[in-house]
Parts: sequence; C-alpha cells; structure tokens
Amino acid sequence: MRITVNGQENTAFNSPVYVTELLEQLELARLPVVIEVDKIALHPREYPETLLQDGAIVEIIRVAAGG
Repeated sequence: MRITVNGQENTAFNSPVYVTELLEQLELARLPVVIEVDKIALHPREYPETLLQDGAIVEIIRVAAGG
C-alpha cells in the first residue's frame, strides 16, 4: 500500500491504516499536529476513525510555539 506523506512515498503498511497508526509509525503520536488527508483538514478526534486508503495524500504540520 502506498501513502504520500508530506510529498514522500510511504510503503510501510500492507493494508489500509488509521491516521493514529500512521502517527505512531512516524513517532508523531504525542506531538501537536495538524493533518490534512486528500485536501481535507481533520479534527484530532477524527484521527482514530479516519482510514487511509491506498494512494492517500497526507500532509502533516507540526505545531510549534515560539516568540
């Protein structure tokens, strides 16, 4: 299965995967992030129920505070 994450192809999964599983694989599960799947922004409560299919395009933005 092929997912594009921030412009990079990810083939680590053999079957559809939930957004939360992708975040765990990328070691981003505990960080504040904003996620867009196929040009649709997700609310964090949607991560565990959003299933990424083959060919999905995912954009992940890490939220950082600064001043």
